Amino acid sequence: MLLHRLVVQDFGLFRGRNELDLAPRIRYRQRRPVVLIGGKNGSGKTTLLDAVRLCLYGPLALGPRVSVREYEAYLNDRIHRANGRLISPEGASVGVEFLYAQAGVQHTYSVERRWERRGSGSVRTETTVLCDGKPLGELERTQADEFLRDLIPPGVSQLFFFDGEKIQQLAETAHDQTALAEAVRGLTGLELLERLQADLRTYAAKNRDAAEEQPLRRQQVALVEERRQLDERLRVATRDVDEAQSAEDGCRQEIEREKQRLARMGGSFAAKRESYEAERAHLKQAIIEVEAELRESCEGLLPFVLCSAQCRSLGQQLAEEDKVQQWVAHEAAIKGRLADLKQGAKDALFPANDSLDVSARVRKTLVQRVGLLLDRLAEPPEDLPTVTTLHKVSEDDRQRLLSAIDRISHDMPKLLSKLQKRLERSTRRLQEVEVALEKIPADEIIQPVVERLQTLYQELGSAEAATKRADLSKREVELHLEDLGRRERKLAERLADLGRMADRRVQLGKVQIVVDEFTEALTTAKIQELRDAVVRCFGQLWRKGDLIRRIEIDPKTFQVTLFDAHDRPAPKDQLSAGEKQIFAISMLWALAQLSGRPLPIVIDTPLGRLDSDHRGYLVDRYFPNASHQVIVLSTDTEIDQASFKALSPSVSHAYHLRYDELEQCCMVEPGYFWGRTETETLDAAK
Repeated sequence: MLLHRLVVQDFGLFRGRNELDLAPRIRYRQRRPVVLIGGKNGSGKTTLLDAVRLCLYGPLALGPRVSVREYEAYLNDRIHRANGRLISPEGASVGVEFLYAQAGVQHTYSVERRWERRGSGSVRTETTVLCDGKPLGELERTQADEFLRDLIPPGVSQLFFFDGEKIQQLAETAHDQTALAEAVRGLTGLELLERLQADLRTYAAKNRDAAEEQPLRRQQVALVEERRQLDERLRVATRDVDEAQSAEDGCRQEIEREKQRLARMGGSFAAKRESYEAERAHLKQAIIEVEAELRESCEGLLPFVLCSAQCRSLGQQLAEEDKVQQWVAHEAAIKGRLADLKQGAKDALFPANDSLDVSARVRKTLVQRVGLLLDRLAEPPEDLPTVTTLHKVSEDDRQRLLSAIDRISHDMPKLLSKLQKRLERSTRRLQEVEVALEKIPADEIIQPVVERLQTLYQELGSAEAATKRADLSKREVELHLEDLGRRERKLAERLADLGRMADRRVQLGKVQIVVDEFTEALTTAKIQELRDAVVRCFGQLWRKGDLIRRIEIDPKTFQVTLFDAHDRPAPKDQLSAGEKQIFAISMLWALAQLSGRPLPIVIDTPLGRLDSDHRGYLVDRYFPNASHQVIVLSTDTEIDQASFKALSPSVSHAYHLRYDELEQCCMVEPGYFWGRTETETLDAAK
């Protein structure tokens, strides 16, 4: 695995988007593994380490048992606070791009976690994982967190992403056993074996409980007795249902016979007496209303319908007389002006001052022809009716007569037909109602039958209620029997399993012995490898390395014992604080080598308590060789100018974290404390 890039946006002390290139570079044909990030205390070094952990592990970066509320509170608190600014960020993000090989094929992964504030202190989170620039599939997206945990298991990550606090924890005598045990378990997978042992113990406890046959046999006897009682209850309930159903059927048959008897007596009509009488009154009123409308219409134009042909002939005569009268008026007007028109036409054709040379004959001919044309205006049209004017009425009277004739020809016949149908329909229905009323028997004749029916309906209601109660009782017994059947089958299965339980217990004991032996052998083997690796790493980093020849680690308690060159125990508490830290770093280095995972190392403030000699050993021997990629987060007192000069042959490039008091945020600049560019930094180291 190789970290390429780290991006933090509005995270912790970092405002806006800040990007750090972490890939080791080749200088002078040699790959340099160390990326140095310098900054004073409080400038954001630990924030970068937290960003890497958070991006890869999400909630697990805070611990194995972190609630959703605690995780959201942490994310909310990590959003950059822009004090004194009008607009403060409402979200943040961390992103890591890295190279990872799977099945011999290298892929570039990009992981980004974003979150935004919401109401009531909660946050909305989103995780994006890209493989070679493409989003993961649907199934892979849902398993993104599990995929990231598999790349670097959290139990192993503490060996590669650690800070001075982790070194201090391993260095302290009171805590080194617990910390070392956790590291070895995470490294070797012992926690899986411990979980398997716990599951085997749980399974064995369940088998011991199930192996007690006597209580199950007593349950079986009790179930047999319960079935006998339920069978008897079911027999009684079935009999009750049959009796109740028989009584209900008898009531229904008796009701049907009485209803037929009532029908023969005319009872069906009797039930409708009131409705028939109301309908008869309504029909009589309707007939009266229709007759009133007929009388009213007879007072108007309705009688003229009898002579509708004569009315239409009158209308035609009036229309033709109107045309003749219009022509007579037109003819009188034309003849009154005809002489003037002729003279005017003559004057228009031949004015007095006209200089045209036209003969008198031509002039006379033209005047005659124009006169003939004007005379045609007084000729009657060809379609003028040849009728004698009999009715000399005004225009208004003619229009009223024509409108009345139109209503007589069209509206009045329709009205007469409608009233006739209504009268006929109402009269016919009235006759039917009268006949039905005549068939209705007297109340004293059908009253006994009606009362008998009422009694039978009450008895039917009681019979139906009794049937329903009997059905419910029977169904309750059947449900008990179904539940009993399930319990009997389950008990039978348990009893059948008892025959196989003895063999399972024997096999279970053998499996537990094998798991215990394998756990002990694996722990012993890994601890032996760890002993050799710690001695080798310790010898490289400690200036008194010749005095410590052997290290023993108890496989059960993980107690560490140091031995000198004479094979005498050298108590760890006699070491100085710096020497204890060298021992802790040696332990971490050995554990990382033992893991067999080619992972980068990110270490924060590792040299706090070391003297110059031990610091020189770390700079010369640990940082250049700890991994193929080593990211060191250091202060200017830890990696000073002398240490930087010694480390520079292994330094790929460097960054400087500067906290701006005015802006209240961290600035990322290229270079180290003694140079603001990489060239200046490397020149300062030469």
